[in-house]
Amino acid sequence: MWSQEVLALSRRWLLMTLRERLNLLFSVLQPAVWLVFFAGGMGGAVDERVVGTADYIAFAVPGVIAFTVVGNGVTAAMPLLFDKETGYLDKLLSMPIRRSSLIVSRFVFQVGMNSAQVLVILLVALALGARPASGPLGVLAILAATALLTLALTAAAMALACAVPSHGTFFAVTGFASLPLLFMSNAFVPLTAMPGWMEAVARVNPLTYAIEAMRLLVLRGWGGGVPLSLGALVVASALLLTVGAWQFTRQTSHRIT
Repeated sequence: MWSQEVLALSRRWLLMTLRERLNLLFSVLQPAVWLVFFAGGMGGAVDERVVGTADYIAFAVPGVIAFTVVGNGVTAAMPLLFDKETGYLDKLLSMPIRRSSLIVSRFVFQVGMNSAQVLVILLVALALGARPASGPLGVLAILAATALLTLALTAAAMALACAVPSHGTFFAVTGFASLPLLFMSNAFVPLTAMPGWMEAVARVNPLTYAIEAMRLLVLRGWGGGVPLSLGALVVASALLLTVGAWQFTRQTSHRIT
């Protein structure tokens, strides 16, 4: 069954991660460090009239979450990349399993990892005095937005991992694209504070809508802008998943032994 394939592959990713427990610990805690040092340090230098709130830590929480998801999107494809280089991917594809289970299993694993990191970020933010205005249900909505963004970036990264000839090219492409993807969004500054051309790019960036939904949930609570932003994120994630899955299938169609 397809669900059994997904669970078996997800278990493999989990076991691989648990073998490196120190790496797992630092991976979970690193985003909280970003929140403490980056947002805490920048808070005094940010104009309240620009960001719309005196609590820059609360403003930056969605940006730190998005930064984490982008970084994990790259990490999500690494095991598949090395499987391809070692030949293990060919063995997987020669088995009677669906290709979609490879993507979905990695997505399931990454959602679990990202959710743990998001909860740590929110707990640290709470300790620093930033409390989500939308309450416990808002935390669930933030986790849902994180999951949608994780789905899109995981599919895209795994498709890229199959398309490039080596891990060196993969890291070159993702290293070049990751920071522009993050900074050409509203992660750390509002859209209205950007130059016109950058704002135009940010408005077609899926990260912008994920961050906007999470920021409204943290700062304003449940409002009319939350469903709109989540709806735009659903559409963007569906498009990226479709393209990523198509590219993954295309690049692996010949890898059958």
